[in-house]
Amino acid sequence: MKFKSILIFAIVLILTGAAFAQKPSPSKPEPTKSEPVKAAKLPTVQEILAKYVKAIGGREANEKIKTRFTTGTIELAPMGVKGTFESHAVAEAKSMTKMDLVGIGEFLDGSDGKIAWSVNPVQGSRDKTGLELAQAKLNNNFYREINLDKLYTKMELKGIEKVGEKDAYVVVATAEGLPPTTWYFDAIGGLILRADSVGICARTLVGIVTPSMVRNSSKNTFEA
Repeated sequence: MKFKSILIFAIVLILTGAAFAQKPSPSKPEPTKSEPVKAAKLPTVQEILAKYVKAIGGREANEKIKTRFTTGTIELAPMGVKGTFESHAVAEAKSMTKMDLVGIGEFLDGSDGKIAWSVNPVQGSRDKTGLELAQAKLNNNFYREINLDKLYTKMELKGIEKVGEKDAYVVVATAEGLPPTTWYFDAIGGLILRADSVGICARTLVGIVTPSMVRNSSKNTFEA
């Protein structure tokens, strides 16, 4: 039972990352505190987001994209589990992610923009509800990257920290009813160097399905 719970949590982290999939590159060191920077030197959150949208190709170019297909490999090192995944998404907020883990089986995670569901050999088949559904809708928003300011009701610039050797603007964003997400935007290039978030999944405890939260950290999601 303990292994199953750990496995479910690990799968949530992967599926959350797949929904937010971007061009991979080598991981970078953890953020480290840098010297305080005067507030006058900091841009506004809107300026940071505008620079980010420009860095990923601009709003117009992104809006022309109507479908997205992502493939990759997975390794859950602590458990010695390996596998592959593929994710399909279309502009109508429909998506489906399939993950095949060696020795465990196939995990499916899908959404049609209104409902979201999952099928796997650990939990069986179920629909997502409550906070888990809300987070799935947010993560599966096809044009999420160019609409962060509309999807998150609160955004706050916390300052500058180091991610590896790069200065990064630290922005904490909160969508209504969901745990906050922290982004580290490259102060020079504008791309996201790191993202810290909390994934929500459902677990079965004594026959009752209850929501659980898992902390997720992805490094250097774009190659700058």
